[in-house]
Amino acid sequence: MNRVKKIIAILLLLAGGASAQFQQPWLIDARHIQVDTLLWDLNELSRAPQSRWLDDTSAVRSLLYKSVDFEGRPTEVFAYYSNPDIIAGRPTTHQRFPGLVLIHGGGGKAFREWVEKWANEGYAAIAMDLSGNGADGKKVEQPGPEQSNENKFQKIEKGNLKDVWTYHAVATGILAHSLLLSFPEVDPLRTGVTGISWGGYLTCLVASLDSRFIAAAPVYGCGFYDESDVFKQNLNALSPAAKARWMKFFDPSVYLTYSKPFMFFINGNKDKHYNVGPYIKTYELSKNKQICIIPDMPHSHKDGWAPVEIRTFFDGALNGNPRPFVTASVIGLDKNQLTVLLKPVAGKQVASAEFYYTSDLTSDNEHRLWLHSPVTINEDAQTIVQPIPKEGYKYAFFYLKDTDGISGTTVFLKDSKLE
Repeated sequence: MNRVKKIIAILLLLAGGASAQFQQPWLIDARHIQVDTLLWDLNELSRAPQSRWLDDTSAVRSLLYKSVDFEGRPTEVFAYYSNPDIIAGRPTTHQRFPGLVLIHGGGGKAFREWVEKWANEGYAAIAMDLSGNGADGKKVEQPGPEQSNENKFQKIEKGNLKDVWTYHAVATGILAHSLLLSFPEVDPLRTGVTGISWGGYLTCLVASLDSRFIAAAPVYGCGFYDESDVFKQNLNALSPAAKARWMKFFDPSVYLTYSKPFMFFINGNKDKHYNVGPYIKTYELSKNKQICIIPDMPHSHKDGWAPVEIRTFFDGALNGNPRPFVTASVIGLDKNQLTVLLKPVAGKQVASAEFYYTSDLTSDNEHRLWLHSPVTINEDAQTIVQPIPKEGYKYAFFYLKDTDGISGTTVFLKDSKLE
């Protein structure tokens, strides 16, 4: 649907009938975002920022581009960029590639190898640094804020919301998209964004605010920070007024209901930072989504970009098929058993299925005890009938793999008696 809207906008523009909202083809449409104060100037962020190449000859190139002011002074952002022609060392083929914005997490940087990975897989990719650092880890001439706890949280006590790190990180991510869209080799109808941990949190925000994305894959990250086992400690250290401001302006829960891209939420079941409760509440806000739960998924940048399901998602979603792998949904709960309907992709079958569940009500998310067992698939009906364990469960999910080893899952199931 987003793609159709973009095409219609271009046709209107060419016919001379475009409204002021579409003064240029790739202006963000924010008319549907119904918040009383929108902190970011999305019209301004829609425009490609000024940029300059630091290295325009390597297989993965580097550049600086301008971002929003920090504490009253201009800033610039270091980034890596490549595409399939550049990474292969060949002259331009004049093809148009799908584009990806890559957003790192806490303690991260602009990862050259992340860009290289996606360029080798057929994408034009850009990854920027969100701490004001360059390739050598030292500050660029006009750096933005460090990604410290002070800048992420305590800074809000001083009153200027536009000096808080999240404001800059979101603006920087949207500007990276605007820059990507200005490159002639990037197909503006096939762009996505993915981020890891804090980058997943930012992906939720950027995808909610930037209507030009077709698809988004937040890894680990979610909203409802005031319910996180980890992040609520930083919020509770703020004054009540500052905490309320932070949640109002910087929590993804405020914006996700307005997100336009197709969303792919991928996480583990025992993540330390993004626990199951707020994670469920986050993805439930998104209207167009797919959920993938990887049992015991480790938490790191490399573990966050490793799952083949992320590429499978983007390959499908940016080519008109947002559900390119097996899915399943619970269609019945009767006589203490769950009935699950499998939805395999044409040409593929479900090769294995397991039921994961926990009745641990005392441990934190990272240390919660989960049990699992294989389940029997009714091949003819493409269903699973799973008895509910005698001890019940607090959370549960079905984990599937198709014949190519690609994972698919149900959403998290919750025991209604515990809500």
